[in-house]
Amino acid sequence: MKKSVLAVAIAAAAFAASAASAAQVYDKDGTTLAVGGQVEFMAGNAGNSYFSNGGQDATTRDRARVNLAGRTQLTNGIAGYGFMEWEANHMGTSQEAQAINARFAFLGADFGKFGKVQVGRYVDPFEYASNLVDVLDEVGVYGGNDERNSGHISYMWSGYGFDAGISYQMAEDNYKSDLLGNNKNFNVDSGFSIYAGYTSPVVLFGPISVRAAYLYLNGQAERDGGNKYDYEVTNITTTTATAESSLIDSMKSIDGALAWGTNGKGFYIATNYNYAKAKSSKDYTWTTTTSASGTSTSVVADDTNDELTVKAWETVATYGFANGVRLGASYHFIKTTYKDLLDDEKESGNTKYVQLIADYNVTPNFKVWAEGLIDAGSDDGYPKISSKFDGKDSGHNSFMVGARYVF
Repeated sequence: MKKSVLAVAIAAAAFAASAASAAQVYDKDGTTLAVGGQVEFMAGNAGNSYFSNGGQDATTRDRARVNLAGRTQLTNGIAGYGFMEWEANHMGTSQEAQAINARFAFLGADFGKFGKVQVGRYVDPFEYASNLVDVLDEVGVYGGNDERNSGHISYMWSGYGFDAGISYQMAEDNYKSDLLGNNKNFNVDSGFSIYAGYTSPVVLFGPISVRAAYLYLNGQAERDGGNKYDYEVTNITTTTATAESSLIDSMKSIDGALAWGTNGKGFYIATNYNYAKAKSSKDYTWTTTTSASGTSTSVVADDTNDELTVKAWETVATYGFANGVRLGASYHFIKTTYKDLLDDEKESGNTKYVQLIADYNVTPNFKVWAEGLIDAGSDDGYPKISSKFDGKDSGHNSFMVGARYVF
């Protein structure tokens, strides 16, 4: 029984909150297994990142998650753990908007005071710094990289108020990253991230935390028409379609954050700065032509020397009342700069918005919330808040209401 449980058992300290609500279904001889998850409903016009309507009209989204979390004692000082979570997601009213996917799948070994080693599919530990500001319910922080990817090997340590870790990224096709725009992906050859931080004892109304992280990703060499990052359809007719993308050679990002207080308990304030840069050596143009005899595709590659730089700053403040009500606001400023070094061209623009939120924990397992995003003077032609930086200038304010039950 112990071996079969260990094969599916999955848990980690990062998922302590989820495990706290989960139902423990097995506990014997140093091995535990818990089942948890959540059911969530949202309505609003928060854009392509959350709904299937293109961010123009109000619609709904519902999703459910189920996870298995477990742990087994291997020796007196070493425990094995793992975590697996699936999500069923439905956006809008179309059947095509439905999806079921595996969000997390990882295993690890916990060496107690000597740290833990973890492998599999999860959020890169680089997210450690920006987690301090990513405390609102849905449309959250720009900095960090909260996408889940496979191929991680990480070492993490905590003690005496300090946290530190290092992670290696193995080769991964269609690696997802929101550092340079939502839903962007490219083929990664290798990479790594490091992080460190410290949390003090309580000072007046709460502890003070300071965190920093660094991420570097190396793109795969050219193959099959390139590394399809920033894929965008530029022209389409009844017979032809043209699309463009770039080959990303490398991407790096630096993240730093500072916070004071405990989120949800009294006053909490945090700020985060993120710097990200990607370099591209080739641009590609695909032309697909459809005729009576069939469909053909041609690819044209052009040498280039492009740089895309994003600098983002966010500050958030919340206040949590004893009755479970929490009020919060945040300000986001994102500066995007594109440089064509071959042709000596440069353009840049700013995205600015304010986020307001009110939520209520009716019980420890059931929450309702309302959230609004207000454009605060973004430059024309640059991503607006409702599309969450996915390159589509929807140019309108957004709202969202939702309810979530965690089990």
